[in-house]
Amino acid sequence: MGVVHPQTPSPNAIKSVPPKTWDDVEMTALEIPLANPIGSPKQVPADYYYRVAVRPIYKSYPVYAAGHEPTGYLESLKHKDPIIYWDDKGHAPTLETEADWINAGEAVFDAPIGDGGIGGTEPTDLYVRDSKFLEMTGAPIARDGTLPYFRYVVKKKGEVEIGVLACGMCHTRVMPDGTVLKGAQGNFPFDRYFAFDYLRSGSKVAPLLEQSLYATPWITSDPLPSTSSMPLEQIAEVHRTIPPGVVARNRTSPFAPAQVPDLIGVKDRKYLDRTGLQQQHSIVDLMRYAALNQGGDDLANFNGFVPVDSPISSNCPRLKISIGTVTATSNSMPWPCISTR
Repeated sequence: MGVVHPQTPSPNAIKSVPPKTWDDVEMTALEIPLANPIGSPKQVPADYYYRVAVRPIYKSYPVYAAGHEPTGYLESLKHKDPIIYWDDKGHAPTLETEADWINAGEAVFDAPIGDGGIGGTEPTDLYVRDSKFLEMTGAPIARDGTLPYFRYVVKKKGEVEIGVLACGMCHTRVMPDGTVLKGAQGNFPFDRYFAFDYLRSGSKVAPLLEQSLYATPWITSDPLPSTSSMPLEQIAEVHRTIPPGVVARNRTSPFAPAQVPDLIGVKDRKYLDRTGLQQQHSIVDLMRYAALNQGGDDLANFNGFVPVDSPISSNCPRLKISIGTVTATSNSMPWPCISTR
């Protein structure tokens, strides 16, 4: 019999076990304390985090700006079967080489975490195909006619949904010549889009969303007004004044928006967030940052204020926040309570 030699692994093979994202001890020391540490967040325990349903990543498709969509493109998407790219039920990309990991990372970067519109537009309402969207937002168009900040997703054959809130929505830049730079400081007019969707949907969740994103009730001398108490048109007007490159993201204010940082070279940075709020000692801290910014922070306790009030239970909670007589659950909010772990 011949000698059987063990297979020599590829020189490019990368075998690694992802570290645990949510560790209770590590999460308490992740963030630099606020100037008034009483408002620093207390995150949900790991036991809760790991009982929240995992968000599947579906295969997604480019979104074209009005007047740039190839003939028959949308109809062709309606004939596609749903394809799950990654989940916790056996779907996963090949992760053996550095190139595999880079491709998988790009897919996650492009993957929407929500559908429909920020302010309540239905998932199958493809408003980006309307020329008024470009007129009101001034969103830059890539050289190939796409709007690289959005993705189409097919979760059910025959239905095409608009996917939003991917990492790339804030961290993609379209250059003057139409070149797309992923990871650069983004130039999508996020807040003009906010205003567009609020007004288009006649959003009843606008005050609720404004509260969950920007309220700081532990600060009693806050000089900034609260948008959650404003009429819809006034809320939209505040957001419409914010130019591309800065964004009124959660834990800032529409009156004090933050500059969107680039992500190029992020692995070498010791602090994350525009203001260096979170420490980064290793890749697991970047994983934690992503988890917090894709919904985890909404469940944190800020001195008694939870952005989206949620019971700790074994099931994915129906999140509920209320202002006066108006109440919204997770079903009417733009993102579901599911994890990207």
